[in-house]
Amino acid sequence: MKRALIAVPAALLLALAACSDDGEPEDGDPADTAANTATSEEASTGPVELDLTEADGACPLIDSAQLNSVTGEDFRFASGGSGEDAETPTQMTCAMQTGEAAYPDLTLFVIGTEASVEVYEEELTDGVETVDGLGEAAYWIVHTEDTGAGPALEMGWYDGGTIFEMRYTTPEATDAAAVNALVPGFTELAQGIAAAHSAN
Repeated sequence: MKRALIAVPAALLLALAACSDDGEPEDGDPADTAANTATSEEASTGPVELDLTEADGACPLIDSAQLNSVTGEDFRFASGGSGEDAETPTQMTCAMQTGEAAYPDLTLFVIGTEASVEVYEEELTDGVETVDGLGEAAYWIVHTEDTGAGPALEMGWYDGGTIFEMRYTTPEATDAAAVNALVPGFTELAQGIAAAHSAN
């Protein structure tokens, strides 16, 4: 069964952050939702044209020229944020758009966790495909649910206590087979993100 397009992946990230290695929550508090994630950010920027280094959060981790090459699009605007407090894990986000329409867009979540890679793998939904050479464990899946946009490629990975989740959402009526064909290029993009994060 495929996950819901927006809410479940973000909730999974935050739920994993609160889990011990045996997969049980450390306390009885409910997992944060995607909406809570947005309001918990301590610092964020408005849209920034062209130069991702001027955007906050996870945006500087993304090679925009490589993203444009992989997708054939011209991503020109980015907005990012980051935050950490006693109730939420360390987290960084980035959202990118071309400025021509709502889609295509790219979102990236980077969230610290105390969960092990085994817990991460146990929480993955059925139907995902594995990715080799990316972190300690990685997956991809193409969502085709009717959301008013086209198919979305979701790619996530776990590396050294950090969970990454990247989602590329295409315009409506995009062929799902064309999105599947982007997996190798997005794998290389993800590897660059992981390397940039490690270098920070």
